[in-house]
Amino acid sequence: MNLEDLLATDALIPSLPEAVHRILGELQQEEPDLRRVNELLSGEVGLTVRILRLVNSARYSTGGPGVGTVEAATAILGLNATRQLVQAAAVGGAFREVPGVDMAEFWRHSLDVAKIAQSLAEELRLDKGTAFTAGLLHGTGDLILKMAMPDRASMQPAFATDDDRHLAQAAELGYAYPEVGAAFASRWLFPEAIVEAIRHQCEPRESADPTLSSLLFLACWSARAHELDIEGTALLDTFPHAVAQTLGLDDADRLCDDKLIAWTPVDEARDFS
Repeated sequence: MNLEDLLATDALIPSLPEAVHRILGELQQEEPDLRRVNELLSGEVGLTVRILRLVNSARYSTGGPGVGTVEAATAILGLNATRQLVQAAAVGGAFREVPGVDMAEFWRHSLDVAKIAQSLAEELRLDKGTAFTAGLLHGTGDLILKMAMPDRASMQPAFATDDDRHLAQAAELGYAYPEVGAAFASRWLFPEAIVEAIRHQCEPRESADPTLSSLLFLACWSARAHELDIEGTALLDTFPHAVAQTLGLDDADRLCDDKLIAWTPVDEARDFS
C-alpha cells in the first residue's frame, strides 16, 4: 500500500471525535468561554480522565498536590495548552486496540518520550507543552501502519526498542511512521510545529527549523536507551552527538539520568490507554 492510499483510507486513520471538535471549536473562538469548555470536558468522562492523567504526568503543577478537576487543569494550562492537551488526550481514546500491540506498553513508552521532551524543552526555554505533545504523538504513525499491514517484516519488532524501524519501513514501503504520524497530526488539527517535528523526528536536518524535531530525536533516543538498559561505553557509542550539539546538549549521561524524568509505570499508561 502506498502512502497516498494509506492516508485515503478513513478506516485506518481515526477521525477527530465530535465531542473534541466541539471543544476545539469553543477554544478557537475569538474570546473562548472557559466555563463552556469546562462544561463540555466534564461531559466526556474518558477524555477528562486522560487529560488529568496527562496534566499530572507532565508536571504542569508546581510540585504541590496533583490536579484533580478539569477546572483546575484548564486554569493551570491556559487556553493554548488546553487545546493541545485535549487533542492529545483524545488520541488515547482513538487508538484503543491495535492488533499485536500492547497498548499500555506503547503509551508507557510514549509518555516517557513526552516527559523527556518536555524536560529538555524547559531546560532550553522552549514551549514545554508543545514538546510534550509531540513526544506523546511521535509513534502514532506506527500504530496506523500496524493496523494497515500487520504482517510486514518492518512492523514486527517492538516499537520502543527498535532503533532501525524508520530505515526498515522506508526500505520496505518507501515511507515510514514519521510521515504517517505527521499526516494524522495534521488531520487532527495539531499545530504545524508539532506536525513538522513528528515528520522529521528521525531526520531533523531535513526540517526547515530542526529545533523541535532535534529535541524529539533526542527524547526518543533517551527513552530507547532506557528501554534497552544501555549505559557506559555502549551509551556513548550510540549517543547522537551531531543532533545534540545543534541544541547545546552534548551530554549523554545527562540524557539518561534517572533524575531527568520519573519513568512511567505501566499502571499510569494503562489509565491513559
